[in-house]
Order: sequence, then C-alpha cells, then structure tokens
Amino acid sequence: MSSRVEEIIYGELAKSGREMTALELSELPGVGSRTYASRVLAKLVASKKIYQRKHGRNVYYRTTAGVLIDEEFSTKGLREETVWEKVYEDKEFFSPVSEQARDILAFSFLEMLNNAIDHSRSGVVHVKIWRELGFLKFIVRDFGVGIFQNLMTKKRLPDEVDAIRVLLQGKTTTDPARHSGEGVFWTSKIADKMMFSSGETRLIIDNIIGDFAIEETDERTLGTEVYFEIQEDTKRSMSKLFHQYSFDHEKILLDTTVVPVKLFDSGEVWISRSQARKLLSGLEKFKQVTFDFKGVDLIGQGFADEIFRVFQIQYPEIVLEGANMNDTVRILVERAKNDPMGR
Repeated sequence: MSSRVEEIIYGELAKSGREMTALELSELPGVGSRTYASRVLAKLVASKKIYQRKHGRNVYYRTTAGVLIDEEFSTKGLREETVWEKVYEDKEFFSPVSEQARDILAFSFLEMLNNAIDHSRSGVVHVKIWRELGFLKFIVRDFGVGIFQNLMTKKRLPDEVDAIRVLLQGKTTTDPARHSGEGVFWTSKIADKMMFSSGETRLIIDNIIGDFAIEETDERTLGTEVYFEIQEDTKRSMSKLFHQYSFDHEKILLDTTVVPVKLFDSGEVWISRSQARKLLSGLEKFKQVTFDFKGVDLIGQGFADEIFRVFQIQYPEIVLEGANMNDTVRILVERAKNDPMGR
C-alpha cells in the first residue's frame, strides 16, 4: 500500500508544481490519514525524491522538479541581485546541487536578467527558475524591442543572422558606456543548452554536442525569451571558462573567440571576399580567433585569402586558426597562410 500512496503523493506534487502540506495531501483519494501521509512524505524526503521546507509551525513539500520562482517583475528600479537573493534564500533547493552548478546558475541568471533590465526597454520581465530531471533551468522573458532587432538597429546590421554573428563573437554591446558585451558570450559558452527567441528567429546553442542552430519559429516572440539549462552536478566552472578564452592566463580577459562558420552560411558556399569581410567584422578586438569549419565542405580561394592572408597582414598581432577542417578547406587555408603575395 505504501508504494501506491507514494505514487499518489509524488504524482500530485509533480503535477501541481507547487508546495503542499501533509494535510492537503492526506485529503487526496487513496492516501488516508494525515499521520500516514506524513510518514510517506518522510520516506520520500529521505530518498530525496521531494523536498520539505519549514515555515513557522507548518511544513511544506514539493518535488525535486518543482519550480523555485515563477514571477513577473516591474523593471523600473529593479536590481537583478534583489531577485537572486530571493532565489538563494531557499537553501534546500540547492542542497543536492554542485557548487559549480550553483555558481554558473547565479552568473548566467544575473547576466541575462541584467540584459533584460538595461537593454530591452520592457516595462516588465518574467522570471522562472526550476529543477527538472537533473538540470537547473531558467527563463528570462521581456516584452521589449527584441535582442536581434536591437543589435540590427544599433549596429546597422542587415539581418538577424548578422546580429547573431556579432552577438556570439563577444565584446558586442548596444550600450558600451555601461556594458562590456561579454555577458551573453560567457553564458552561451558555460550553458549545457541555451536558446534565444526573438521575433520569428530562435538561436539554439547546445554545448553538450558542440553545435549551434538558427531556426524560424511558427509563433512570433514579442521581446526576447532566454532559456538556459545546466546539469545540477556539472563539473564545469566559470574559472576554467574565463581562462580558456583569455590569451594571457595571468589576466581574465575575453580576448579569444571561436567563430562557427557553418552557423552563418544561410545555405551559401563561402566563396567570396565580401563574405569573408562580413565574417571578420568586429574580430579585430581579439588576440586570437579560431574559425570552426565543422560542417563546411567547401570554401573559395578568395574567402580563405581574405581571412588568413589579407586580414592577417592588417592585424599581424592576432593569432588566426582553423578547426575541424576537411582536406579541401585545409589546403586552401594553408595556401593562404603560406602565400604572402596572395598569388
């Protein structure tokens, strides 16, 4: 009987997504008395299938897949750390979570909420943080100008794909007096999975499989919705990430970047010099740039020459590298690197 009652109680907690008392749960059909419900709840807590939280004389229960916060805030005078303090008060929510995962969640959530407050021109922002199937997850949603449209307008970019390109390379901001433009970069690199939805475009970043995708959505997203997830027992760390993208490991500076070439091809073959110049825009700010050719079968001689010879001559202090190149791409890249006259 106990296993059946466990199923009933756990099922109700999971379905409701909210905290419930032993009294509420005892009133479910098939559970029985409050005393018996409390014994079953104690067993579920001991097995870490559910959490308990004491408040005054009451004890509240929720599943490990429960929602920690699901709330809308006015952006007027809002400070992101105020919201995080409200989140971090719940020690039991973080008790089975690794220190690295907690720190990553804090950094990423604060960066994305700050972006929504400072850049979106939205009167409200909706925040949701929850745990589900071994992952910490959050959504930050505003109803403002939209991240891709904002970049297109402020940076005079031709389309949303170009906006995504400059967003991912790092050091890009529409408010340089107040922001370094690094928040999205760091967050997109540390996440297991992350999505930016705005207008009819969605950027999907999957660092588990090391891939990106841009897709058109059926429904238009007003403003920007950011979705983020990280494994609750992750061994990743912000410190390792910072050093990975710092050319000088004695200093924590975003001065290296990776450009996923395939992400921006829009079905084209990378052939022309003009395409190369488009890809190179803004990269002069870095000390090392790696062009990731994963999924790129063919490039043109002019494209390779513009990047690995012409750009290199203009900026000899920048280290340019290619990664995941097939034989055809590698030959053209090496030829451009080793031909100073561009023949």
